[in-house]
Amino acid sequence: RVALSSISRVIFYCQEIAIEEVTLLLILQYVLSQFTMVWARMTNSFLAATALAFAVAHPATVDAFTGPSPRAAIAPRIAPLQESADSTDGPAEESLQSFLQQNYPLFESLLLSKIPDAYSILRESDSANGYTIFCPSQSVMEGLDPKRKVQISDKRNEEVTEKLAAYHVITNGKVTQERLKREDWTVPRVDGVAALNIGGVVTVGGELRVGRSKSGGFMGWGAKEDGGVVIGNNEAKIVKSTNIGNGVVHEMDGFVAPDLIWRYFDQLRIPGF
Repeated sequence: RVALSSISRVIFYCQEIAIEEVTLLLILQYVLSQFTMVWARMTNSFLAATALAFAVAHPATVDAFTGPSPRAAIAPRIAPLQESADSTDGPAEESLQSFLQQNYPLFESLLLSKIPDAYSILRESDSANGYTIFCPSQSVMEGLDPKRKVQISDKRNEEVTEKLAAYHVITNGKVTQERLKREDWTVPRVDGVAALNIGGVVTVGGELRVGRSKSGGFMGWGAKEDGGVVIGNNEAKIVKSTNIGNGVVHEMDGFVAPDLIWRYFDQLRIPGF
């Protein structure tokens, strides 16, 4: 009996010690959770204050942009930036029409001229917020399939041709390469890469995405960003930019309009093609 009584007391003491240890662990866990919550609140407050200070320091001036979401417009918040070596100035007395006719005659005659009152609208834009033209290079236009050239020139396709041209024009703002390349430091980086400040631009024809150009690699693998800018789902790259008046003409290595628009041309079959 004495032995059994001693064993029972030992078991009771052990249970009390175990209960005290569990209680201590619960207290420590609660204190740690409270500390984590306080630290998270302090961190969020600091990040919010930093973002607010950044937004206040960069006032709005341009409204020709959209955000990363294809349908969500970003509030105008792009500060005026000086042109870099990526852009050159055209002759002071040269008009936009003469510049395009001399340097991009096929784009001017086959596409831009199909927009009603195009130059009068661009002149008004030039005196206000400026304008932007994404102009396929002369070599791109020359390399266009003969069937496409006939379809573009056909009068029965005037509406579709006008829509195609409209995707290459912005009439409510001068969108420079510097503004397209600007990064947004208020959002977390993805794979170590900062997001662009704008996710797209709003042209007369519709919205187009903006992204970074890549080069190198093999069949899409291992390609690296090369510092350039691409426009549209076809990722047409800006080759060079020229300032004309209060606007800018970006020479592109392809069309920026969606591929879907070409299907509308195919609805009209041209005899002999």
